[in-house]
Amino acid sequence: MAQATSVRFDDTTDKLLKAYIASHNISKSDFIKQAVAAQLEDWSDVQAADLAYQEWKQDNFKTMGWQDTLKDLELDDE
Repeated sequence: MAQATSVRFDDTTDKLLKAYIASHNISKSDFIKQAVAAQLEDWSDVQAADLAYQEWKQDNFKTMGWQDTLKDLELDDE
């Protein structure tokens, strides 16, 4: 279920927002949804990278060669 949210902008931000949405032919709502989605995707990527780093750190920064990586991902031709 969608949730309504109210956002208040100062005059300068609102003026810039109106110019942007007019030039891109989108609604304020669509722009805000896109901006929030992009920010959340970036945050999610950072969280995934941090988790991967922590797992790598716990493994004493063990690395493997390209061929071993392909085998691990079951992408080798064998």
